[in-house]
Amino acid sequence: MNRLKYCFLIIIMIIPVGCSTIITEEDLIGGEWVATAGYKDGEPEGEADCFDIVSQGLEFKDEKTVYSKGYESDFNYGLEEIEGGLTIYLERNNGSMHRTYFIEKISEDEFGLKGRLFFEGQNCYFARQ
Repeated sequence: MNRLKYCFLIIIMIIPVGCSTIITEEDLIGGEWVATAGYKDGEPEGEADCFDIVSQGLEFKDEKTVYSKGYESDFNYGLEEIEGGLTIYLERNNGSMHRTYFIEKISEDEFGLKGRLFFEGQNCYFARQ
């Protein structure tokens, strides 16, 4: 009976690890991401309200490059943990445009963006197509 308790405890500890809400570059790569709604309090709500750089669709090519359908060009991107949460930045290859959003993983095929600093109030919910 003691063994059963330990097995059960180990299983309980493993389950949260497999259900991580931290998004990584690997999570983003593959498929097209489309903004289908706004994003408020961790849930899709209303209309998408983000700049065309993201709202028209994104395709993450690798750990550094994302294709913006709205701008029909590649951008550099990166994920960075800062005070307040995980952020994603998108930047033109020549550095002429820079956007930063808080990013939250909802599921394997969903994430939310919340505008940061100058872009506060711009929020979008994305689904992988």
